[in-house]
Amino acid sequence: IQRFMPRVEIVSKHGAAARRLHIRGHNGKIYPYLVVNDSGLADARREERVLQLLRMLNHLLAKHKETSRRFLNLTVARVVAVSPQMRLVQDNPASDSLLSIYQGRCAKRQQDHHNPIARYYERLSAVQARGSQASHQVLREILKEVQSTMVPRTMLREWATATFQSATDYWTFRKVITLQLALAGFVEYVLHLSRLNPDIQYIHQDSGLINVAYFKFDVDDVSGELDSNRPVPFRLTPNLTELITSVGVAGPLTASMIAAARCLVHPSFKIQALLRAVLRDELIAWHKKNSDTNQTVTVDTNGQQQVDTKDGEAIITMVGKAVTAITARLTSLSQFDGTESKVGQLVAAACST
Repeated sequence: IQRFMPRVEIVSKHGAAARRLHIRGHNGKIYPYLVVNDSGLADARREERVLQLLRMLNHLLAKHKETSRRFLNLTVARVVAVSPQMRLVQDNPASDSLLSIYQGRCAKRQQDHHNPIARYYERLSAVQARGSQASHQVLREILKEVQSTMVPRTMLREWATATFQSATDYWTFRKVITLQLALAGFVEYVLHLSRLNPDIQYIHQDSGLINVAYFKFDVDDVSGELDSNRPVPFRLTPNLTELITSVGVAGPLTASMIAAARCLVHPSFKIQALLRAVLRDELIAWHKKNSDTNQTVTVDTNGQQQVDTKDGEAIITMVGKAVTAITARLTSLSQFDGTESKVGQLVAAACST
């Protein structure tokens, strides 16, 4: 670090008002970082575990021919923990969350961005007032009404065409974002991560790269197992499919997910060892949160958390189950027979409205 630049900006990112610092490196480059105050310390550390795992996966993706030639590389922001309540998070001033893009397009249409949500709950309460259950069919009808009257499927594509007016820029952006969505959906499904909500998905307008803030393992609070019962495998909403087109979904997106899965199941990469190391810390933290307050968790000379032998054996079993679940999903995605593949079925499930 050569110096901290004198300008500090207040921006709304990561669900809070954060300060953006600019740091000049000794190579002359300016590096923007956000100073983020984290109220939930445990969640912040959980996110950093996932970021560490994704960085390690990037090394494996770079070594494999099929993933390397497709430029499949997860966008992982650098995070520096300054204190238990504060972190420095690498930022890109040109990045915007899907939520803020939606709010901007609603403002252009001169409608309040809360109206579609209010309309959804009004229709839902009307259905429940009649004494009938809100089935999937009813929810689909409500969604179609909101799409036809308030939030059209083309909203994200309109934003992209307005932002990238040159055909070359637009095509390049769409190609990169297709590959990034493929990787984001892939890791969300395979690693059993938390849902990819629009407020945590940041699109870099200068490159098309996507980074996700607050990705965590979706661990059940009671049983400590990874949650695998989800109706939609990953985020591929009508607006996203409209932007990357049906050809992009059936072609580059599906092929990229299969290529990433085939890379990571390679025996020489030993992905199970990486998963065990990260999931062990995750499940020890879960055990510490759920165990009695009187029970102590000791820390060894290497700074690793240690638990009692009896509990340790239970955690080893839980880690083994979690690694098996992730590996099973990875193996199923890596197999295909002609045009038939598990990825194709998942993409169809994610696109179904």
